[in-house]
Amino acid sequence: MLDSAFFMTMGGLGVSLAGFAGLFSALHQAEQEMEPAVYQWRIREIVTTSFRLAFLGFGVIAIHGFTEDVATTARIVTTLAVVSAVVQILTSMKPGPAWPNETDRMGALVGSWVWTAVIAGNVIAGSQAYLRVVMLLLLLSPALVFIRATIDATGVRVEDA
Repeated sequence: MLDSAFFMTMGGLGVSLAGFAGLFSALHQAEQEMEPAVYQWRIREIVTTSFRLAFLGFGVIAIHGFTEDVATTARIVTTLAVVSAVVQILTSMKPGPAWPNETDRMGALVGSWVWTAVIAGNVIAGSQAYLRVVMLLLLLSPALVFIRATIDATGVRVEDA
């Protein structure tokens, strides 16, 4: 039986996180020294990864309505997650002004490919539990970008606390 409440919750969290991009925009002050390309990349990354989570979370319910099989649903949604992750990596991790530090870009790139490989394992497994882990991993990306953006926008550092 499909745990529709979990997947609906993940879809709702995706929509909520996309709304946080507006909060990030409100926290941003023009006089801050943040590179405009970095600022724009962060907003775009939060919105696109959050909406990806929302569509996949809500999509689980719709796809399960067609397949009526949990394993098939898990495989289809996981395949969509992998494809969207690869597209996201190829479009948002290119060298450029949004990535002024090549070491950070390469670290993010390697990490993204590793997470994508972990997610891809469920294409074979077709497990609902694994799909839950996939959704949590997809939630991690916009949440971490938002946290980093909030720290930079407010100027709060761990050492200051």
